[in-house]
Amino acid sequence: MSCYKSFHGTFAAVILLSAGLLAAVHAAEPAVTGQKKMEIDPDARIGEPVFKEDKKVWSYTVSSPYLNGENEVEVLLPDTFDKTKKYRVLYALPVEKGIGGHFGDALQEMRNADVQNRHNLICVTMAFDSTPWYGAHPTNPKIRHEQYILKVVAPLIESRYPALGTPEGRLLLGFSKSGWGAFSLILRNPDVFGYACSWDAPLVVGWPGGWGIKDHFGTQENFEKYQVSKLFETQAAFFKDRTRLVLLGETLFGPAVCPDKRGHTVLAHETMSALGIRHAYRDDLKFTHSWISKAGPDRGWLKPAVAQLMEIVNHPK
Repeated sequence: MSCYKSFHGTFAAVILLSAGLLAAVHAAEPAVTGQKKMEIDPDARIGEPVFKEDKKVWSYTVSSPYLNGENEVEVLLPDTFDKTKKYRVLYALPVEKGIGGHFGDALQEMRNADVQNRHNLICVTMAFDSTPWYGAHPTNPKIRHEQYILKVVAPLIESRYPALGTPEGRLLLGFSKSGWGAFSLILRNPDVFGYACSWDAPLVVGWPGGWGIKDHFGTQENFEKYQVSKLFETQAAFFKDRTRLVLLGETLFGPAVCPDKRGHTVLAHETMSALGIRHAYRDDLKFTHSWISKAGPDRGWLKPAVAQLMEIVNHPK
């Protein structure tokens, strides 16, 4: 089923950690259990971690074969971070290039909502030098966003932090383009990522779409390899045994942007249900289409979305 309408807490405890503990954090051995270790691309170059005191995050400057120039990866740790324990990692996928911007800073909104402490998570976001759709261009090697996450970002985190290092420990979260990206990534890589949550995303958008789809994917044939609505059909078997997907919405991508007036979230829900894809579903989270909650961290989509995601992680069914 397709819709072809285009769519245009503080972290003070970290400060109190001793310099020795902080050094130990970044010297921690990779924690990979139950599967082959994720290997970082040998051509990637990772700078030394820098703690941004104003944001309370660790920042890495990264260059790789998959993006132009140097781009940041940021990490938000729980206040009670313990290098001897294993952690799940929540990857907050941006909707625009860089970190922060018009749609807000994902990790700062997570910090405001105390996500890292409420759910004991390592939270990560990453910058791209072009509009992210989490696929790959067929001819431009510098627009390979899926490979960047699989071969640089995730291996970077798992080599420097005590991450669980299995699909059960790799979680994806996004909205709009990045909600589409979260579903595309897990549907294409069901043995890499364990769970994904998407809020207010154009999940049934088709070619040529909008907001940079042509620039990112190049051709319709290539786009269809990543197209969520097609992946529902081809990958359904991987998502029938237990709930791994959280489908939430909607604000921007509601009935007004689809010819049949049902909206992307509803159409995706109906498609997934018809295919037997198990998923958690809510269509009542109607907030500002942004990471930012202008009414405060308890009045936006992020906090309930992460709670719903962690519900299926902690209580599988």
